[in-house]
Amino acid sequence: MESRDVSMNEPSLPDGSPVSDGSPVSDGSSVSDGRSAGPADRRGLARLDGKVAMVTGAGSGIGSVIARQLAEAGANVALMGRTETALDDVCSAIREDGGRALSTPADIRDPNAVEAAVRRCEDTLGPVDLLVHCAAWARGQVFLCEQTEEEWLRTIDTNLNGAFRICRQVVPGMMRRRSGGIVLISSIAGKRGLPANTAYCASKFGINGLTQALATELGPFGIRVNAVCPGLTRSPGTTDPERYGDDFMASLARHHGPANLDWSRYVRSAIRSTALRRLVEPEEVANQVTFLLSDLSDGITGQAIGVDAGVL
Repeated sequence: MESRDVSMNEPSLPDGSPVSDGSPVSDGSSVSDGRSAGPADRRGLARLDGKVAMVTGAGSGIGSVIARQLAEAGANVALMGRTETALDDVCSAIREDGGRALSTPADIRDPNAVEAAVRRCEDTLGPVDLLVHCAAWARGQVFLCEQTEEEWLRTIDTNLNGAFRICRQVVPGMMRRRSGGIVLISSIAGKRGLPANTAYCASKFGINGLTQALATELGPFGIRVNAVCPGLTRSPGTTDPERYGDDFMASLARHHGPANLDWSRYVRSAIRSTALRRLVEPEEVANQVTFLLSDLSDGITGQAIGVDAGVL
């Protein structure tokens, strides 16, 4: 990546584009919102009828939207996450819409809990045909010189090691049946380095490498493995600055400036740097996941596909 003079008073984004406030985005909405007319509803084109799908990180945000959309496409869905009440709420919404869902609470960092959750899914719904790993940890992100070992390890353990743990539990059965589909949720941070995101970038670059390696291992068994790389998405991780934390913004302001950089300005600038001048909607991420798990994408494996509103 091109080197930059970090002492400049005028801040810039990780890609070198300037931080600026002001003019509206191309669709006429405010930069701070970046809202479009909404994602196209293409769910009817991709069907997963009778398949058993497991989604980690399904209690909130993108994971909950993916779980609901897979259910709408006909899958029986097992939801994994740390907060049982949140999983129960998503399960209730799926059932109210006529779908079948199972709550399987587990911390993705606990191998025994992950194994127990998969066993409960298989005992109740049947063997796992489809897997989506969406569990992620993005808090405590700062410049490497300030990164604590605890936060570094938690980020890697949740995002990358978590993918290993859940795949290790479901892949053997897929191999025996010689069929299956896996989607790992990565990030644009898995394709480009971002300041104050060293741990997160390392974990997501790892996800993309795991995707390619696993795709080569499992291709002869008829199993496809892909990653989806969302950009800034309208989810609690983006709209709630507490999810990333004050430490992230303070570290970025301290080392790259300006001193008055805050979360709202950072998000507006990131939106302005995209081709579509808006946030990604969680339904758009779920659309891509559903497509990649369906028969419509039978020729696609080993790919890390961006859903990022045009981060070019």
